[in-house]
Amino acid sequence: MALDLKSKLPPGSMITGEFFEGSDIIFYTKSKSFFINGADAVKPLVKEYKKRIEIRPDKQIRLDEESAKKLILEIIPKEAGVEDIRFEPEFSKVIIYAKKPGLVIGKYGVTLNKIKEDVCWVPETKRVPMFESKLVDKIRDIIHSETKYRHNFLNRIGEQIQLNKGSKDGWVRMSFLGSAREVGRSALLLQTKKTRVLLDCGINPSSSQKNAYLEAPEFNIEDLDAIVISHAHMDHMGFLPYLYEYGYEGPIYLTPPTRDIMVLQQLEYIKLMQNETGGAPYTSRGVKSAIKHTITLNYGSVCDITPDMRLTLQNAGHILGSSLVHLHVGEGLHNILYTGDFKYGKSRLFDVASTNFQRVETLVMESTYCGSKDMTPNKFDAEKVLINTITKVMKRRGKVIIPSFAVGRAQELMVFFAEKARSGELNVPIYLDGMIWDATAIHTTYPEFLSESLQKQIFHHMNNPFVSEIFKRIGGAQERKNVIDGEPCVILTTSGMLNGGPVIEYLRHLAADPLNALIFVGYQAEGTLGRHIQMGWKEIPLSSTQDDKRVNTHINLEIANALGFGAHSDRSQLMSYINHLKTRPERIILNHGEAKKIVDFTRYLHKTLKCETIAPHNLDAISLTKT
Repeated sequence: MALDLKSKLPPGSMITGEFFEGSDIIFYTKSKSFFINGADAVKPLVKEYKKRIEIRPDKQIRLDEESAKKLILEIIPKEAGVEDIRFEPEFSKVIIYAKKPGLVIGKYGVTLNKIKEDVCWVPETKRVPMFESKLVDKIRDIIHSETKYRHNFLNRIGEQIQLNKGSKDGWVRMSFLGSAREVGRSALLLQTKKTRVLLDCGINPSSSQKNAYLEAPEFNIEDLDAIVISHAHMDHMGFLPYLYEYGYEGPIYLTPPTRDIMVLQQLEYIKLMQNETGGAPYTSRGVKSAIKHTITLNYGSVCDITPDMRLTLQNAGHILGSSLVHLHVGEGLHNILYTGDFKYGKSRLFDVASTNFQRVETLVMESTYCGSKDMTPNKFDAEKVLINTITKVMKRRGKVIIPSFAVGRAQELMVFFAEKARSGELNVPIYLDGMIWDATAIHTTYPEFLSESLQKQIFHHMNNPFVSEIFKRIGGAQERKNVIDGEPCVILTTSGMLNGGPVIEYLRHLAADPLNALIFVGYQAEGTLGRHIQMGWKEIPLSSTQDDKRVNTHINLEIANALGFGAHSDRSQLMSYINHLKTRPERIILNHGEAKKIVDFTRYLHKTLKCETIAPHNLDAISLTKT
């Protein structure tokens, strides 16, 4: 550590080591009293250096792991449902995995404090999914198995960040390596005199040029200091593992659920690309390396990510863990708000996107639905279409296929269906297929990232929608066949645009029967199979399960559209969001939208708000400060 901070602590603190750990400062002590009661002593340092400071026990005073585990299990009530206890001696931490973490913490933290006092480890609680998820287990296994590496990695990052916040002098520049006048492939490079930070690193699956423009002259992987991922959609993080396979060894900042969903999507992408083209731009090794380098942040946490940048993530209301990215550069030099994808409207899953930012000089805002004629379809109309169509099909003894995005849309529908089942309006089994089960397990692992009303249902075990008895899991080909041959039901399955996944198998067997129905609940991109069916195609080519030959399948089932479940904001909501920010931005940059719509909206904003507005092209570089 560059500074000797232990000399500023009171006598008797018995410090045996002081380290940077990412943005934090960690003291190790062999004084049990200082470990338990030293928080007040470090408050002046927290105020002076504006960093989180944590006191941890030296190994000399820690109880041995076997004895500590036995004592922890005696302290925690059995009702907490402890499933695993893992020790990370490199961090002096004990991780307690439980179904009800609140009981591990105890009222006012009394149980957790007793554990801390009795075993002299730093206890942390983690929620286990409400149903089994091999993916969540795998991610946690990787994090746990790499604690030695992560200890050294976090210390290295901390040393690089150090304590110098820069000056008010300098410059800030933003380069668009993707997402400019297009939907998808988000990748924005933020540069200052000292540092280089990449905001998102996505792909554009519907374009021949899928990947971010990493060949731009200003981008050098060796100079990259940090990456911030706004949320776990492929057009925002789908190219990330590539960077690790080609030399990047720095940190990724994101929320915990974004990390987990990111891994789910990337592994599925590798599988899909191998089936379609014989290979993906990266392998599972790149995904694992990315996991090792993640630094997770909760909403509202403030974290130094470079010597001159401070990061805060806030709720974006888009999907689980999605974040608005606020960057404070230098000591008051410039403040940037990058929205990623966001929703300034309440849904069943999430509260509205946050406007709680004290300063925003530059707003970089997604504009997927910024067109003058873009209007969010009425959610209640969409819900009526769903219920009415399902009711009709059940009466005629058919089946309903609902292709859905695995993350966000599927869980929104699950909450709706669970409500209707409780009210008696829906009495039909709903089968979940594809990635939906794992994605839902991640939602149950992080309820604190859901809306306040949904949190209450989950934390107080009152009508938790995700564990409703109407939902049934499809675990493989035989179970899928049983559903196809079985009784009337609803099938909620991936993929949302019918460009792969289990939905193809259901179409192959059920599309020709007019008793059945297909309900679209999301946007169908140009050129996708979903768009073709939506436009009225009566025959579609599908691969045969026996010899993989393309066979024309007749589309005779009923087609319905229930399109009120969008996770983006339309023009009126985008305007409302700007108007509700605490301070009016000096500059608004629009990205992640169709070119004509973005240009039109840029002019409208300039005329209406009288501020600088920009619609950049890909590879454009914009100076955000006067030089």
